[in-house]
Amino acid sequence: MEDNTAKYWFSWFYEKWEKNAPGELIEQGLTPSQIAERFVNENHDSFIQLSKKIDEKNFDALTEFMKLSESELHILKYFLKLVKMKNL
Repeated sequence: MEDNTAKYWFSWFYEKWEKNAPGELIEQGLTPSQIAERFVNENHDSFIQLSKKIDEKNFDALTEFMKLSESELHILKYFLKLVKMKNL
């Protein structure tokens, strides 16, 4: 597939994600996993179509991005733990 398939994925994802209004859903009391599940269910067909366009190179790029995102999450959790400890 094209070299920019991963870029297309991010454009598609963030456009859909923004319309999903995850901040508002958190305010309504939904958990992160409920928000993710809802998003996946609403976009299932699009996920299927996009997955067919991802080649090995773009798969590897998305995998690396996922690793970076997981690392960022761990750093944020660490930082929030420090903030919480400061306030004890």
